[in-house]
Amino acid sequence: MLKYFDFSADTPSLSALIQQRSKLSPEAFQILFRDFTDSFNFGKNLKGYRLLAVDGSDICIPRDPEDPETYRISDPYGKGYNLLHLNALYDLLSRTYIDAILQPCNSSNEYSAMCDMVDHFRQISDEKVIFIADRGYTSFNVMAHVIENNARFLIRARDEGSRNLLSTLTLPASPEFDIDFERWLTRRNTRAVKEQPDIYKNISSRPFDYLREHSSSLYYIRFRIVRFQLPNGSSETVFTNLPAYEFDVEQLKELYFKRWGIETSFRELKYTIGLAYFHSRKKQLIMQEIYARLILYNFCEIITGTIIVSQKDRRFIYQVNFTMAIYICIEFLRRKKSATQMDVIALINNYILPIRPGRNSPRHIKARTVTSFLYR
Repeated sequence: MLKYFDFSADTPSLSALIQQRSKLSPEAFQILFRDFTDSFNFGKNLKGYRLLAVDGSDICIPRDPEDPETYRISDPYGKGYNLLHLNALYDLLSRTYIDAILQPCNSSNEYSAMCDMVDHFRQISDEKVIFIADRGYTSFNVMAHVIENNARFLIRARDEGSRNLLSTLTLPASPEFDIDFERWLTRRNTRAVKEQPDIYKNISSRPFDYLREHSSSLYYIRFRIVRFQLPNGSSETVFTNLPAYEFDVEQLKELYFKRWGIETSFRELKYTIGLAYFHSRKKQLIMQEIYARLILYNFCEIITGTIIVSQKDRRFIYQVNFTMAIYICIEFLRRKKSATQMDVIALINNYILPIRPGRNSPRHIKARTVTSFLYR
């Protein structure tokens, strides 16, 4: 605060700042985030499709045992903790967040969040799009929302051992296959439905927005079930309504692996942008900070996306150092108009890193201690 107001004696107190922030709704920040992102035309696509990944991540917020919506106790003899669940829609090619929905951890529903984000995207854009999601989003309702919005999906299937669609089907024994699945979805449990499982699929106990409860109507759904082998010898199965003439098995494999970009973005969002730490304790104010950091992340990515890194005659392909790019962008936003002007593009272009393909290392879980804001 003192630095922002040039150490003026008229600097507002921290209490005054919190009082003013409390007058703002988190929904206002969500609208600001959406409007800021929608104002840019990214134009990056693959075969004419925008690639939008959907995923969720838990965000640990300051402990508050009095909040039943976010407070959770995993160990009856230990301290509980509070979580918000971030559902995000991420453009894999422009590397920006397109939409986000926050839910309390104890009432989070990734299925409904994805359906809402799919519906909202179609309201603001008529572009061709592929929604790519992990196995946590496998449901007929999600698929139907994508289909009804004239879009495509690529969703990883759950393991066959669990109670899911794959466990009810007779699949080819080969390690790789590409077959069509088509059924009439129904909420009725009649003899005809039971005797013809190759024609009907009963979903009486499942959420499905296009068949009302106790409805006698039918809903036709068709998609591909594709299995491919991974480099380690195991297999992965995906559901998609992409036509085979546009994406064969090998192309679907490459397309699904692009989903890893949203996992990387979560790491940058939490530890480079600072989403793992908050200045507030109240849930409403924390939600403001989350949307504000999503805006900051997109601002930095939009700036770095305009930079063309000179490759020259180097052993590796080089890319922008995103950590340094964020630091430079934040300093640019903090500066007063009267301060020395920064050449943001030139500065960011000075900090580049090599892309070393094939590198991986095991993830080690380490104990964490409190990180104070006094050092910042």
